[in-house]
Amino acid sequence: MTENLAQPELDLTIGGQIGFNPSGDEDSRTAFRNALGQFCTGVTTVTTVAPDGERVGITVNSFNSLSLEPPLILWSIAKTTPSFSCFQPDDPFVVNVLAADQEDLATQFARSRSETKFKGVTTHAGLQDVPIIDGCVAYLECQVHARHPGGDHDIIVGRVRRVFNLRKAPLLFHAGAFHSLGPA
Repeated sequence: MTENLAQPELDLTIGGQIGFNPSGDEDSRTAFRNALGQFCTGVTTVTTVAPDGERVGITVNSFNSLSLEPPLILWSIAKTTPSFSCFQPDDPFVVNVLAADQEDLATQFARSRSETKFKGVTTHAGLQDVPIIDGCVAYLECQVHARHPGGDHDIIVGRVRRVFNLRKAPLLFHAGAFHSLGPA
């Protein structure tokens, strides 16, 4: 059976809503972002060490599993992020899966000023001295396996080298706000 590749009806309505082209004007892009926000995600902070030895960390909710064999994960980084160049092939990094009580850390690592990101944060030295943030739900110590362009982001594929799973309540992100499944 062949699939009908004709242009879909532009006036299609589902649930009282008319579909729209997300490549349109600023309002369309905002509506697209709001639609993506309906997908509930976990919240992570990805950490590494820059070539100059500075500790680097960013809040990421685009994290996902990719493969069990070999063990691969993926996440994306905006091309405008100051630490964009810190995740090159073979570079080490840690995915710190944030706990329900770590909303402040998610906000702290979402800031662009690198000198304040680790202020007051307890860390452990992971593989290749990459900082592991204390108190998280789980940790995935990785190495950049591949990097792919994806519009205004790059997709980072990481090969997982070591895992810690503390089985705590995770921090969640939905519709532009933090949530949790229960107390940490």
